[in-house]
Amino acid sequence: MWQRAGVSDYDIRPVDIDERRAVIDTFRVALLSGPVNDETFDSGTASWDDSDALAAWDGDRCVGSVSAFHFDSTIPGGTRVQTAGVTRVGVLPTHTRQGLLTQMMHRMLVESRESGNVLATLHASETSIYRRYGFGLATDAIAARVTTRAAKPWRVGASPGSVRLLSYVDVLDTVPPLYEAVSRWRVGSISRPGWWWKRTLKEATQPTDTPFGKGSFVAVHSDADGVDDGFVFYDVDWDESFATNPVGEGKVRDLWGSTPAVEVELWRFLLDIDLIVSWEAAVRPVDEPVRRAMHDSRAYETRQRMDDQWVRILDVDAAMTARTYGPVDSTVVIEVHDPMFAANCATWTVSSAGSERTDGSADVTVDIATLSAAYLGAVSWNDLASIGAFTASDDVVRRLDALFTVHPTPFCGTGY
Repeated sequence: MWQRAGVSDYDIRPVDIDERRAVIDTFRVALLSGPVNDETFDSGTASWDDSDALAAWDGDRCVGSVSAFHFDSTIPGGTRVQTAGVTRVGVLPTHTRQGLLTQMMHRMLVESRESGNVLATLHASETSIYRRYGFGLATDAIAARVTTRAAKPWRVGASPGSVRLLSYVDVLDTVPPLYEAVSRWRVGSISRPGWWWKRTLKEATQPTDTPFGKGSFVAVHSDADGVDDGFVFYDVDWDESFATNPVGEGKVRDLWGSTPAVEVELWRFLLDIDLIVSWEAAVRPVDEPVRRAMHDSRAYETRQRMDDQWVRILDVDAAMTARTYGPVDSTVVIEVHDPMFAANCATWTVSSAGSERTDGSADVTVDIATLSAAYLGAVSWNDLASIGAFTASDDVVRRLDALFTVHPTPFCGTGY
Protein backbone atom coordinates (compact mmCIF):
# COMPACT_ATOMS: atom_id res chain seq x y z
CA MET A 1 0.00 0.00 0.00
CA TRP A 2 1.27 3.44 -0.92
CA GLN A 3 2.45 5.70 1.87
CA ARG A 4 3.79 9.20 1.58
CA ALA A 5 7.54 9.24 2.09
CA GLY A 6 9.07 11.42 4.73
CA VAL A 7 10.63 14.76 3.89
CA SER A 8 14.21 14.39 2.65
CA ASP A 9 17.15 16.68 2.15
CA TYR A 10 17.04 16.22 -1.63
CA ASP A 11 15.93 18.95 -3.99
CA ILE A 12 13.23 17.62 -6.35
CA ARG A 13 12.47 20.03 -9.18
CA PRO A 14 11.57 20.25 -12.88
CA VAL A 15 14.48 19.58 -15.21
CA ASP A 16 15.98 22.61 -16.97
CA ILE A 17 17.30 22.26 -20.51
CA ASP A 18 20.93 22.50 -19.39
CA GLU A 19 20.35 19.74 -16.80
CA ARG A 20 19.05 17.13 -19.22
CA ARG A 21 22.35 15.43 -19.87
CA ALA A 22 23.11 14.95 -16.20
CA VAL A 23 19.61 13.57 -15.67
CA ILE A 24 19.75 11.11 -18.55
CA ASP A 25 23.14 9.86 -17.36
CA THR A 26 21.66 9.26 -13.90
CA PHE A 27 18.78 7.34 -15.45
CA ARG A 28 21.20 5.27 -17.54
CA VAL A 29 23.30 4.38 -14.49
CA ALA A 30 20.12 3.25 -12.70
CA LEU A 31 19.47 0.91 -15.66
CA LEU A 32 23.07 -0.35 -15.64
CA SER A 33 24.27 1.66 -18.63
CA GLY A 34 27.16 4.07 -19.12
CA PRO A 35 26.96 7.78 -19.94
CA VAL A 36 25.20 8.87 -23.13
CA ASN A 37 27.25 9.94 -26.15
CA ASP A 38 26.67 13.18 -28.07
CA GLU A 39 24.79 11.63 -30.98
CA THR A 40 22.37 9.68 -28.80
CA PHE A 41 21.77 12.62 -26.50
CA ASP A 42 21.10 15.02 -29.38
CA SER A 43 18.66 12.56 -30.97
CA GLY A 44 16.56 12.60 -27.80
CA THR A 45 15.96 16.35 -27.67
CA ALA A 46 12.46 16.18 -29.13
CA SER A 47 11.37 13.53 -26.62
CA TRP A 48 12.51 15.78 -23.77
CA ASP A 49 10.51 18.66 -25.21
CA ASP A 50 7.44 16.38 -25.27
CA SER A 51 7.65 15.34 -21.63
CA ASP A 52 7.30 16.60 -18.08
CA ALA A 53 10.49 15.74 -16.21
CA LEU A 54 11.48 15.83 -12.54
CA ALA A 55 14.89 15.17 -11.05
CA ALA A 56 16.25 14.82 -7.53
CA TRP A 57 19.51 16.51 -6.62
CA ASP A 58 21.94 15.85 -3.79
CA GLY A 59 23.92 19.05 -3.88
CA ASP A 60 25.06 19.43 -7.49
CA ARG A 61 24.67 15.71 -8.29
CA CYS A 62 21.54 14.36 -9.97
CA VAL A 63 20.54 11.23 -8.04
CA GLY A 64 17.10 10.34 -9.42
CA SER A 65 14.60 11.08 -12.14
CA VAL A 66 11.07 10.48 -13.40
CA SER A 67 9.35 11.79 -16.53
CA ALA A 68 6.02 11.52 -18.31
CA PHE A 69 5.33 11.74 -22.04
CA HIS A 70 2.14 13.29 -23.42
CA PHE A 71 -0.02 10.52 -24.93
CA ASP A 72 -3.64 9.64 -25.39
CA SER A 73 -5.00 6.11 -24.87
CA THR A 74 -7.90 4.29 -26.50
CA ILE A 75 -10.31 2.97 -23.87
CA PRO A 76 -13.35 0.67 -24.25
CA GLY A 77 -15.89 2.31 -26.53
CA GLY A 78 -13.24 4.07 -28.62
CA THR A 79 -12.84 7.27 -26.60
CA ARG A 80 -9.27 8.52 -26.25
CA VAL A 81 -8.24 9.94 -22.88
CA GLN A 82 -5.27 12.10 -21.95
CA THR A 83 -2.47 9.93 -20.59
CA ALA A 84 0.86 10.46 -18.81
CA GLY A 85 3.33 7.92 -20.18
CA VAL A 86 5.69 7.48 -17.24
CA THR A 87 9.30 6.94 -18.28
CA ARG A 88 12.96 7.60 -17.34
CA VAL A 89 12.36 6.31 -13.80
CA GLY A 90 15.58 5.69 -11.90
CA VAL A 91 17.57 6.34 -8.73
CA LEU A 92 21.33 6.01 -8.32
CA PRO A 93 22.29 2.86 -6.38
CA THR A 94 23.85 5.11 -3.70
CA HIS A 95 20.44 6.67 -3.01
CA THR A 96 17.94 3.82 -3.20
CA ARG A 97 15.72 2.69 -0.31
CA GLN A 98 15.48 6.16 1.15
CA GLY A 99 11.98 6.99 -0.08
CA LEU A 100 13.29 9.14 -2.93
CA LEU A 101 11.43 7.33 -5.71
CA THR A 102 8.19 7.54 -3.73
CA GLN A 103 8.57 11.30 -3.38
CA MET A 104 9.26 11.75 -7.09
CA MET A 105 6.44 9.44 -8.21
CA HIS A 106 3.95 11.12 -5.88
CA ARG A 107 4.78 14.55 -7.20
CA MET A 108 4.72 13.40 -10.84
CA LEU A 109 1.34 11.68 -10.47
CA VAL A 110 -0.19 14.62 -8.61
CA GLU A 111 1.00 17.09 -11.23
CA SER A 112 -0.12 14.78 -14.05
CA ARG A 113 -3.63 14.65 -12.61
CA GLU A 114 -3.69 18.41 -12.18
CA SER A 115 -2.70 18.73 -15.86
CA GLY A 116 -5.83 16.85 -16.92
CA ASN A 117 -4.43 13.36 -17.40
CA VAL A 118 -7.02 10.65 -16.76
CA LEU A 119 -4.52 7.78 -16.80
CA ALA A 120 -0.85 7.20 -16.13
CA THR A 121 0.76 4.26 -17.94
CA LEU A 122 4.19 2.67 -18.14
CA HIS A 123 6.25 -0.29 -19.27
CA ALA A 124 8.13 -1.64 -16.28
CA SER A 125 11.82 -2.53 -16.17
CA GLU A 126 11.19 -4.01 -12.72
CA THR A 127 7.62 -5.16 -12.17
CA SER A 128 7.68 -5.32 -8.37
CA ILE A 129 7.91 -1.54 -7.99
CA TYR A 130 4.72 0.03 -9.27
CA ARG A 131 1.74 -1.50 -7.49
CA ARG A 132 2.65 0.53 -4.42
CA TYR A 133 1.85 3.67 -6.44
CA GLY A 134 -1.54 2.39 -7.60
CA PHE A 135 -0.50 0.85 -10.92
CA GLY A 136 -2.03 -2.42 -12.03
CA LEU A 137 -0.83 -4.76 -14.76
CA ALA A 138 -3.52 -4.06 -17.36
CA THR A 139 -2.38 -5.72 -20.62
CA ASP A 140 -0.15 -8.62 -21.58
CA ALA A 141 1.77 -9.37 -24.77
CA ILE A 142 3.52 -12.37 -26.23
CA ALA A 143 6.78 -12.99 -28.06
CA ALA A 144 6.33 -15.41 -30.96
CA ARG A 145 8.42 -17.38 -33.43
CA VAL A 146 6.88 -18.50 -36.73
CA THR A 147 8.33 -21.27 -38.88
CA THR A 148 7.59 -20.43 -42.50
CA ARG A 149 7.47 -23.92 -43.97
CA ALA A 150 5.10 -25.31 -41.31
CA ALA A 151 2.68 -22.41 -41.69
CA LYS A 152 1.78 -23.17 -45.32
CA PRO A 153 -0.38 -23.96 -47.17
CA TRP A 154 -2.86 -21.63 -45.49
CA ARG A 155 -6.14 -23.10 -44.27
CA VAL A 156 -8.07 -20.11 -45.63
CA GLY A 157 -7.83 -18.20 -48.88
CA ALA A 158 -6.49 -14.68 -49.13
CA SER A 159 -8.87 -11.75 -48.74
CA PRO A 160 -9.17 -9.25 -51.62
CA GLY A 161 -6.47 -6.60 -51.51
CA SER A 162 -2.83 -5.94 -52.31
CA VAL A 163 0.51 -5.19 -50.64
CA ARG A 164 3.18 -2.70 -51.72
CA LEU A 165 6.65 -1.95 -50.37
CA LEU A 166 7.36 1.65 -49.46
CA SER A 167 10.44 3.45 -50.68
CA TYR A 168 12.56 4.56 -47.75
CA VAL A 169 11.87 8.19 -48.70
CA ASP A 170 8.11 7.68 -48.23
CA VAL A 171 8.12 5.85 -44.90
CA LEU A 172 7.83 8.80 -42.51
CA ASP A 173 5.14 10.49 -44.59
CA THR A 174 3.04 7.33 -44.86
CA VAL A 175 3.30 5.27 -41.70
CA PRO A 176 2.46 7.67 -38.82
CA PRO A 177 -0.91 8.81 -40.24
CA LEU A 178 -1.68 5.25 -41.30
CA TYR A 179 -1.09 4.03 -37.74
CA GLU A 180 -3.58 6.59 -36.45
CA ALA A 181 -6.09 5.55 -39.10
CA VAL A 182 -5.90 1.77 -38.73
CA SER A 183 -4.72 0.90 -35.22
CA ARG A 184 -6.60 3.01 -32.75
CA TRP A 185 -9.62 0.70 -32.71
CA ARG A 186 -7.55 -1.52 -30.41
CA VAL A 187 -8.24 -0.73 -26.75
CA GLY A 188 -4.93 0.02 -25.04
CA SER A 189 -3.29 1.56 -28.11
CA ILE A 190 -1.67 4.95 -27.58
CA SER A 191 -0.70 7.93 -29.70
CA ARG A 192 2.82 8.01 -31.13
CA PRO A 193 4.58 11.40 -31.36
CA GLY A 194 6.75 12.40 -34.30
CA TRP A 195 9.97 11.91 -32.34
CA TRP A 196 8.92 8.34 -31.56
CA TRP A 197 8.46 7.55 -35.25
CA LYS A 198 11.79 9.07 -36.27
CA ARG A 199 13.61 6.98 -33.68
CA THR A 200 11.72 3.74 -34.33
CA LEU A 201 11.69 3.85 -38.13
CA LYS A 202 15.24 5.15 -38.50
CA GLU A 203 16.61 2.03 -40.19
CA ALA A 204 13.74 1.94 -42.69
CA THR A 205 14.17 5.59 -43.68
CA GLN A 206 17.74 5.59 -44.89
CA PRO A 207 19.80 3.50 -47.33
CA THR A 208 22.13 0.86 -45.92
CA ASP A 209 25.92 1.24 -45.99
CA THR A 210 26.72 -2.44 -46.70
CA PRO A 211 26.58 -4.31 -50.04
CA PHE A 212 24.19 -6.98 -48.74
CA GLY A 213 22.82 -8.29 -45.45
CA LYS A 214 20.26 -6.92 -43.07
CA GLY A 215 17.47 -4.75 -44.46
CA SER A 216 14.56 -2.89 -42.86
CA PHE A 217 11.33 -2.38 -44.77
CA VAL A 218 7.73 -1.25 -44.49
CA ALA A 219 4.93 -2.91 -46.46
CA VAL A 220 1.43 -1.44 -46.71
CA HIS A 221 -1.75 -3.43 -47.28
CA SER A 222 -4.62 -1.92 -49.27
CA ASP A 223 -8.18 -3.23 -49.52
CA ALA A 224 -9.99 -4.13 -52.74
CA ASP A 225 -10.84 -0.45 -53.30
CA GLY A 226 -7.21 0.64 -52.97
CA VAL A 227 -7.60 2.15 -49.48
CA ASP A 228 -4.61 1.57 -47.20
CA ASP A 229 -5.72 -0.45 -44.17
CA GLY A 230 -2.57 -1.86 -42.56
CA PHE A 231 1.22 -1.93 -42.44
CA VAL A 232 4.12 -4.02 -41.22
CA PHE A 233 7.61 -2.80 -40.34
CA TYR A 234 10.12 -5.64 -40.51
CA ASP A 235 13.78 -6.61 -40.75
CA VAL A 236 15.30 -9.43 -42.78
CA ASP A 237 18.77 -10.91 -42.68
CA TRP A 238 20.34 -13.96 -44.31
CA ASP A 239 23.61 -15.78 -44.79
CA GLU A 240 24.47 -15.45 -48.48
CA SER A 241 27.01 -18.27 -48.49
CA PHE A 242 27.08 -19.87 -51.94
CA ALA A 243 25.37 -23.22 -52.52
CA THR A 244 23.75 -23.50 -49.10
CA ASN A 245 20.10 -23.84 -48.15
CA PRO A 246 18.31 -20.59 -47.24
CA VAL A 247 18.73 -19.63 -43.60
CA GLY A 248 17.18 -16.19 -43.68
CA GLU A 249 15.63 -14.77 -40.51
CA GLY A 250 12.91 -12.15 -40.27
CA LYS A 251 11.90 -9.87 -37.42
CA VAL A 252 8.44 -8.30 -37.12
CA ARG A 253 8.91 -4.93 -35.43
CA ASP A 254 5.45 -3.39 -35.82
CA LEU A 255 2.30 -4.78 -37.44
CA TRP A 256 -1.15 -3.17 -37.39
CA GLY A 257 -4.31 -3.50 -39.43
CA SER A 258 -7.75 -1.95 -39.37
CA THR A 259 -9.09 -5.40 -38.41
CA PRO A 260 -7.51 -8.67 -37.24
CA ALA A 261 -8.28 -10.04 -40.73
CA VAL A 262 -6.03 -7.40 -42.31
CA GLU A 263 -3.27 -8.36 -39.89
CA VAL A 264 -3.60 -11.97 -41.07
CA GLU A 265 -3.03 -10.76 -44.64
CA LEU A 266 0.12 -8.90 -43.57
CA TRP A 267 1.41 -12.12 -41.99
CA ARG A 268 0.58 -13.92 -45.23
CA PHE A 269 2.76 -11.44 -47.10
CA LEU A 270 5.66 -11.95 -44.69
CA LEU A 271 5.53 -15.73 -44.87
CA ASP A 272 5.65 -15.63 -48.67
CA ILE A 273 8.97 -13.75 -48.73
CA ASP A 274 11.60 -16.04 -50.25
CA LEU A 275 14.72 -17.18 -48.35
CA ILE A 276 13.22 -16.52 -44.89
CA VAL A 277 12.84 -19.69 -42.84
CA SER A 278 11.49 -18.14 -39.63
CA TRP A 279 10.12 -14.93 -38.18
CA GLU A 280 10.52 -13.48 -34.68
CA ALA A 281 7.94 -11.09 -33.26
CA ALA A 282 8.93 -9.60 -29.91
CA VAL A 283 5.61 -7.98 -28.91
CA ARG A 284 2.25 -9.21 -30.23
CA PRO A 285 -1.33 -9.37 -28.88
CA VAL A 286 -2.06 -12.46 -26.77
CA ASP A 287 -5.09 -13.32 -28.92
CA GLU A 288 -3.58 -12.84 -32.37
CA PRO A 289 -5.70 -15.14 -34.59
CA VAL A 290 -3.21 -15.80 -37.40
CA ARG A 291 -2.01 -19.16 -36.07
CA ARG A 292 -5.50 -20.57 -36.55
CA ALA A 293 -5.23 -19.83 -40.28
CA MET A 294 -1.92 -21.71 -40.65
CA HIS A 295 -1.59 -25.26 -41.94
CA ASP A 296 0.07 -26.23 -38.66
CA SER A 297 -0.97 -24.00 -35.78
CA ARG A 298 2.28 -24.89 -34.01
CA ALA A 299 4.13 -22.99 -36.72
CA TYR A 300 3.24 -19.94 -34.58
CA GLU A 301 5.03 -20.64 -31.33
CA THR A 302 4.57 -18.48 -28.26
CA ARG A 303 8.01 -18.09 -26.71
CA GLN A 304 7.07 -15.79 -23.82
CA ARG A 305 4.08 -14.13 -22.23
CA MET A 306 4.95 -10.83 -20.60
CA ASP A 307 3.50 -7.69 -19.10
CA ASP A 308 2.71 -5.14 -21.79
CA GLN A 309 1.36 -2.02 -20.11
CA TRP A 310 0.72 -0.96 -16.53
CA VAL A 311 -2.11 1.48 -15.87
CA ARG A 312 -2.77 3.86 -12.99
CA ILE A 313 -6.14 5.64 -12.98
CA LEU A 314 -5.51 9.24 -11.91
CA ASP A 315 -9.10 10.49 -12.15
CA VAL A 316 -11.53 7.67 -11.38
CA ASP A 317 -14.69 9.61 -12.17
CA ALA A 318 -13.38 10.74 -15.56
CA ALA A 319 -12.10 7.24 -16.37
CA MET A 320 -15.23 5.38 -15.34
CA THR A 321 -17.62 7.72 -17.14
CA ALA A 322 -15.53 7.87 -20.33
CA ARG A 323 -15.53 4.13 -21.15
CA THR A 324 -18.40 1.91 -22.22
CA TYR A 325 -19.53 -1.35 -20.64
CA GLY A 326 -20.86 -4.68 -21.85
CA PRO A 327 -24.43 -4.85 -23.21
CA VAL A 328 -25.71 -7.00 -20.37
CA ASP A 329 -28.58 -6.70 -17.92
CA SER A 330 -26.28 -6.24 -14.93
CA THR A 331 -25.42 -3.53 -12.45
CA VAL A 332 -22.55 -3.43 -9.97
CA VAL A 333 -21.77 -0.80 -7.35
CA ILE A 334 -18.01 -0.39 -6.84
CA GLU A 335 -16.33 1.41 -3.93
CA VAL A 336 -12.78 2.58 -4.63
CA HIS A 337 -9.98 3.28 -2.14
CA ASP A 338 -7.06 5.42 -3.28
CA PRO A 339 -4.61 6.57 -0.58
CA MET A 340 -2.96 9.03 -2.97
CA PHE A 341 -6.04 10.94 -4.19
CA ALA A 342 -8.94 11.58 -1.83
CA ALA A 343 -11.16 12.58 -4.77
CA ASN A 344 -10.94 9.02 -6.07
CA CYS A 345 -12.30 7.54 -2.84
CA ALA A 346 -15.97 7.18 -3.69
CA THR A 347 -18.57 4.76 -5.03
CA TRP A 348 -19.75 4.25 -8.62
CA THR A 349 -22.69 2.42 -10.13
CA VAL A 350 -21.72 0.59 -13.33
CA SER A 351 -24.20 -0.76 -15.89
CA SER A 352 -24.47 -1.16 -19.65
CA ALA A 353 -25.77 2.44 -19.70
CA GLY A 354 -22.53 3.77 -18.22
CA SER A 355 -21.11 4.75 -14.85
CA GLU A 356 -21.95 7.43 -12.31
CA ARG A 357 -21.17 8.30 -8.71
CA THR A 358 -23.63 7.05 -6.14
CA ASP A 359 -24.23 7.20 -2.41
CA GLY A 360 -25.59 3.65 -2.43
CA SER A 361 -24.01 0.71 -0.66
CA ALA A 362 -21.26 -1.09 -2.54
CA ASP A 363 -21.37 -4.63 -3.91
CA VAL A 364 -17.57 -4.72 -3.91
CA THR A 365 -14.69 -2.65 -2.53
CA VAL A 366 -11.39 -2.45 -4.41
CA ASP A 367 -8.13 -0.54 -4.17
CA ILE A 368 -6.99 1.69 -7.00
CA ALA A 369 -4.40 -0.79 -8.31
CA THR A 370 -7.06 -3.50 -8.71
CA LEU A 371 -9.46 -1.18 -10.54
CA SER A 372 -6.58 0.04 -12.73
CA ALA A 373 -5.66 -3.53 -13.67
CA ALA A 374 -9.24 -4.36 -14.72
CA TYR A 375 -10.10 -1.01 -16.29
CA LEU A 376 -9.18 -1.67 -19.94
CA GLY A 377 -10.96 -5.02 -19.99
CA ALA A 378 -8.03 -7.35 -20.60
CA VAL A 379 -7.58 -8.61 -17.04
CA SER A 380 -10.56 -10.55 -15.70
CA TRP A 381 -12.12 -9.75 -12.38
CA ASN A 382 -12.32 -13.50 -11.81
CA ASP A 383 -8.52 -13.74 -11.97
CA LEU A 384 -8.12 -10.81 -9.59
CA ALA A 385 -10.60 -12.33 -7.13
CA SER A 386 -8.81 -15.69 -7.38
CA ILE A 387 -5.53 -14.20 -6.15
CA GLY A 388 -7.23 -12.31 -3.30
CA ALA A 389 -7.01 -8.82 -4.78
CA PHE A 390 -10.59 -8.25 -3.58
CA THR A 391 -13.46 -10.18 -2.06
CA ALA A 392 -16.91 -10.51 -3.61
CA SER A 393 -19.58 -13.10 -4.26
CA ASP A 394 -19.37 -15.28 -7.38
CA ASP A 395 -22.39 -13.45 -8.78
CA VAL A 396 -20.75 -10.03 -8.38
CA VAL A 397 -17.55 -11.27 -10.03
CA ARG A 398 -19.54 -12.62 -12.98
CA ARG A 399 -21.32 -9.29 -13.36
CA LEU A 400 -18.05 -7.38 -13.23
CA ASP A 401 -16.55 -9.51 -15.99
CA ALA A 402 -19.69 -9.18 -18.13
CA LEU A 403 -19.50 -5.40 -17.87
CA PHE A 404 -15.74 -4.81 -18.20
CA THR A 405 -14.35 -7.52 -20.52
CA VAL A 406 -13.30 -6.38 -24.00
CA HIS A 407 -12.60 -8.36 -27.18
CA PRO A 408 -10.25 -8.40 -29.05
CA THR A 409 -8.00 -8.31 -26.02
CA PRO A 410 -6.59 -4.84 -25.26
CA PHE A 411 -2.97 -4.33 -26.30
CA CYS A 412 -0.58 -1.37 -26.30
CA GLY A 413 2.33 -2.54 -28.44
CA THR A 414 4.20 0.77 -28.22
CA GLY A 415 7.42 0.94 -26.24
CA TYR A 416 8.52 4.20 -24.60
